[in-house]
Amino acid sequence: MKSKRLVFSFLTIMLGIVAGLAFGWLAMLPKAAQNADLERLRVDYQTDLVLMLAESFQKEPDSLYTLDELAKISGEDPLTFIGNSLVYAQKVGYPQEDVDLIINLLTQIDPQIYQNWKLQNGRN
Repeated sequence: MKSKRLVFSFLTIMLGIVAGLAFGWLAMLPKAAQNADLERLRVDYQTDLVLMLAESFQKEPDSLYTLDELAKISGEDPLTFIGNSLVYAQKVGYPQEDVDLIINLLTQIDPQIYQNWKLQNGRN
């Protein structure tokens, strides 16, 4: 008698797990965010994005592309944004190699391209 109750309890628990998984996977499909705004990211994620751009910039220095990508992450001035990310990276203890990459990005963006980019995007 006891073993029948144990088997029945086990089967009931398994049925509940299967039903829950089936409902979650088949009826309530998760949906990815559409057009998520990068400005809503936490500062640590934004700083990581700046670091990724700095790594990309080191391999292929394209100031215009980098400025466009920075504008997608933050509405503030791109150079100010890089500077703020640099300060955050230093404050939380990013490795010196990563800090150097961000410094390189900040100092190597072509000033003429930056000025033209600001004019073209209405940022004076």
